[in-house]
Amino acid sequence: MKIEDMISANRADCSGCEACANVCPKNCISMERDAEGFAYPKIDHEVCIQCGRCEKVCPALNFKSTMPDKLPEVFVTIHPDAKVRRHSSSGGTFTALSEIILNSGGIIFGAGFNENWHVVHTSAENLDELENLRGSKYVQSQIGYVYKRVKVELENGRQVLFSGTPCQCAGLKSFLVKDYDNLLTVDIICHGTPSPFIWENYIDYRAGGHDIARVNFRSKRQNWVDINFEINFYDCGYYAKHCQQDMYFKQFLIDLILRPSCHTCKFKFPNCKSDVTIGDAWGVQNFAPKFFDNRGTSLVIVHTAKGKNFLSKAKLAGQRVSFDVLPAHNPCFITPSIPDNRRQGFFDDLKNFPHLPIAVMQKYFHQNPNKVAPSNRNLHAEATQKFDAILRQLAKRREKNILFIVSTLDEVVANTTQNILAKFEGSGGYILQNQGDEQFILFDAFHPLVRFGGVMNLENLRTMFKEFHVTDIFADTRINLSDALKNFVEECGLPVNPFELSTK
Repeated sequence: MKIEDMISANRADCSGCEACANVCPKNCISMERDAEGFAYPKIDHEVCIQCGRCEKVCPALNFKSTMPDKLPEVFVTIHPDAKVRRHSSSGGTFTALSEIILNSGGIIFGAGFNENWHVVHTSAENLDELENLRGSKYVQSQIGYVYKRVKVELENGRQVLFSGTPCQCAGLKSFLVKDYDNLLTVDIICHGTPSPFIWENYIDYRAGGHDIARVNFRSKRQNWVDINFEINFYDCGYYAKHCQQDMYFKQFLIDLILRPSCHTCKFKFPNCKSDVTIGDAWGVQNFAPKFFDNRGTSLVIVHTAKGKNFLSKAKLAGQRVSFDVLPAHNPCFITPSIPDNRRQGFFDDLKNFPHLPIAVMQKYFHQNPNKVAPSNRNLHAEATQKFDAILRQLAKRREKNILFIVSTLDEVVANTTQNILAKFEGSGGYILQNQGDEQFILFDAFHPLVRFGGVMNLENLRTMFKEFHVTDIFADTRINLSDALKNFVEECGLPVNPFELSTK
């Protein structure tokens, strides 16, 4: 079977989305955990009828990279109800979208806790049940047969909201085969999913035999920015630690205990399969300060017209912001997490001592940080490089791009170039900053925080003009073009239009 061959060749290709188990007509595919505690499909060949459905719905086997015609719109949002925000991980956007569905008699599917505080996908049909689905769960949830349930509800004409990780949304979309007007898919800006086996042992260890009343990965007892992990008990108060001081949470944050596929995730932007992506608006105090009060703010990325329609109906206060905030503050939206250098050693220890998971966690938690070799990779740098590549692909797909030549780059220049571009429908724009000595830096006019390839020269510009389909040139009236650049522009045969700076 191709699925088994794929997993044998590279386990990191399987995200454990469970689409194959849901589609099997003979229920001969079960999800079984490996030594790291992650579930993979297991096929009972005595029952299997070789129908091939599992292979057809596997989003990894059938993966095709996509590219939208333009970057999606990005918003910061907050729910107007202070109580909703207090009990939400960020700004309460998931609740606002769910309220639309529930008010129409619909149903919500998302990650919740079961009676043992294991994380599973389940449903909610009213606000009381929705409580279990709200808030972050930093564990890979068990899908079970939820995809089947989603399809039944859709076929019955009910409005459905499905929330999950990007790979789970991809699994559902692949399972359903076709799009449904009554389905809204919402994924998250995903850092990665830790091992359920580790979580289940850890929560039992923290409970110590006491009855748990609530688990909150993102308590706002202090505030939104300083993340605190909290467990409330019925009979002995609560446990609360800052995320960097809690053993489980820290090992999640440093990418020590994530599923292998999380480090090679295929479903980062631009390959998102959802209608809407939600996450935390980290850094909002810098780019939308009116929406920062340290009580939680959502970042919302809208991928489809359906997603935009639902967001417009949601009871939220919001403001559109630049896509640039994502590589700068949420790089995991664009690029996968980088594994801690000790990951292999951690899971080797777990395999050798499967009955001592807490001891293994403690060993790596208390390890002297000065003796830990740092990664030579940088997540933000990789996200910026990928964003650069995405912008280049978009530029090549447009029929027309406009070049602006300036001596400085500031907010006034950025605003002016965007105002000019607004008159050229469907065009992209690039800002060329003259560095002297025939050296230049090229920026995207709509995303001035992103520059292409560092310092350029005239030879690089020749390639860029051809690849980016530059059709018009505008030059800042404050500068005189150098003779070399003048000659270069004349060679290209393009008109040079002067422009004056404007703050409008």
